[in-house]
Amino acid sequence: MTSKRQMFRSSMVVGTFSFLGSLTGILVEISIAANLGLTKASDTFYVAFTVPYIITNLISATGQFSLVPFFSSLDAQHPEEEIWRGFSYVTNVVFVGLSALALLGALSAPWLVRGIAPGFTPEQEQVAAQLARWLFIIIIPAGVAEIIRSFLFSQHRFAVPSSANFFRNATVVLSVLFGFRRYHYYSIIFGYMAGYLLQFAVLGAQLVVSFPVRYSLSFRGSGEAFRNLHGAGLAQMATAVSWQGVVVVERIIASFLPPGTLTALAYGLKIMSTISEILAGSAGTAALPRISRAVARKAVDEVRGALRDTLEISLSLVAPPMVFCLMLSHNIIRLFFERGRFTHEAASLMALVFFYYSLALVPFAAVRLMNFYLFACNEASSFFRLAIFQYLLNISFDLFYVGVLHTGAKGIPLGMLTAVVAACGYAWQRNMGNVREAIDRLLGWFTLKVAAGCALAAVAVWALRAWMAAPVSGLGNFVYLCVTCGAGSVVYLLVLTVTGILSPSQVKLLWRHPAEP
Repeated sequence: MTSKRQMFRSSMVVGTFSFLGSLTGILVEISIAANLGLTKASDTFYVAFTVPYIITNLISATGQFSLVPFFSSLDAQHPEEEIWRGFSYVTNVVFVGLSALALLGALSAPWLVRGIAPGFTPEQEQVAAQLARWLFIIIIPAGVAEIIRSFLFSQHRFAVPSSANFFRNATVVLSVLFGFRRYHYYSIIFGYMAGYLLQFAVLGAQLVVSFPVRYSLSFRGSGEAFRNLHGAGLAQMATAVSWQGVVVVERIIASFLPPGTLTALAYGLKIMSTISEILAGSAGTAALPRISRAVARKAVDEVRGALRDTLEISLSLVAPPMVFCLMLSHNIIRLFFERGRFTHEAASLMALVFFYYSLALVPFAAVRLMNFYLFACNEASSFFRLAIFQYLLNISFDLFYVGVLHTGAKGIPLGMLTAVVAACGYAWQRNMGNVREAIDRLLGWFTLKVAAGCALAAVAVWALRAWMAAPVSGLGNFVYLCVTCGAGSVVYLLVLTVTGILSPSQVKLLWRHPAEP
């Protein structure tokens, strides 16, 4: 089996299990939204969750950027005992660091809440601070679980690490469903605590069963792999602080907009980034060990080929969902969120925000893949420059769209769209990681074929929308989305087949067992 087909298979494994985790993640938001709606209560919770969520999200989204290349490099160039020394070193440092950070966050919770949401009432500030103190605890098991997850990825074990979020999110959903009436906010908090502990237990069990773990209380490391890890860690720490600044500024802006806007923006960003993670992030996760090992062996052609394959797989997967999200945003939001205290008016606001976030789906995915690639190439400084450039633009355009143009809630997703498009241009102009060498004419033709497929899929969806009556019930909305998205997907796949991107024989080879000739 060729490397591209193997990477596609691995991407599908990661994507499938990530989808289960993301689906239950959406159920988490639905269960919370059904009980809190778009109200002051929901704004209070999400302000309390702002910093702990940023930290846990950054841990899960960026931890593998430095850890998978680190473990892959040790595996490719050092004996087995060095791998476990590196694993112990990272585990000990992360555990101590996150414990200190959790304590600091709990102590400074009142000031954090006041800084994030200056438009809150004193009562909201007090409740949010109390909730934040509990929520900071979850970053500790989240960090240790991410170390194990990254190690398993580096060893090409994709199924269990990709499904870990499913166990966490399912625990949160059950806690909210059965505990909200009695414990209110705290049912959500207890659900997250139990969920992260279960995630850690599942990943730990996979690690112990699959490998002869040799853990030690080591806080020292030396060598090129450790130096690259330190550089990557410092870059991530700096960009984590910067990204936190972006989110804080956006929460400050949203706290002065109508009630519920802050929550709608949080939901919209989470859905868009989840789609990107399932489709593009899965390809990046599958490619990261391959690129990291190729970089360690200095196999330049293999690095370029892996990047090109990753871009092609990601683009072909991300582009059609972007079309569906733009054309059917209101139906999607109504299907998943319009129930309980989440009214029709709240769904309309949410759909508006989601539409504008969806505009950024492809460039957001491109920046995400660029992050994978730069860390695999041990170019942490390039990642840092790219991230800072993007974040500064994001804040500037948020303020410009909302403060100067008075665009309201849609100004913040428009700010993100402008920033990620500019970040893609910046990475190309600076030729970060020699990315231009992988983006050749063949990739350009591939992009045009995908664009043609998306255009015809959009025509098919538009024609069906004009022919079908607008759904009024939840079941009708579900059928409506299945028909329109299904027809659009069929047209898209037909175009890919006609243009030569896909063929029945290629599909058969993709799913053939690697041992088969």
